[in-house]
Amino acid sequence: MNIHQSLQRILEAKDQLASMFYEHFLTQYPEYRPLFDRVDFSRQQVLLTTTLMIVERFDSSPSPAVEQYLQYLGTKHHQLEIPRFAFDQWIEAMLTTMQRFHGDDWSEDLAQQWRAAIENARDRMFQGYEERMTV
Repeated sequence: MNIHQSLQRILEAKDQLASMFYEHFLTQYPEYRPLFDRVDFSRQQVLLTTTLMIVERFDSSPSPAVEQYLQYLGTKHHQLEIPRFAFDQWIEAMLTTMQRFHGDDWSEDLAQQWRAAIENARDRMFQGYEERMTV
């Protein structure tokens, strides 16, 4: 399985991965619960899935639109005062969740593909911390 096939499986399962992720992330890092106090989780699940689609697209065929969207996400997260180190925690929680989601189809190669793609997207998002974007 590669990152594209993994994403297709995630999309076919609707919000299953997102539900699993937020349960794990907020249990593992309860200090972030206040950030989600007023969040509509059905909407947040869609946003998370969309973000994974953007990450995969940025990895496979980056375009100016995708790059700008990631930078915009960085600006939004900066406005929410989310510290940069939180992204490393997010990545670890996401990879753990993906491993659980994929079960026996998860491999070290797939983990490395997702990690590289997510870290690359994160680095682009960090540009939004430095160069604020507005829409």
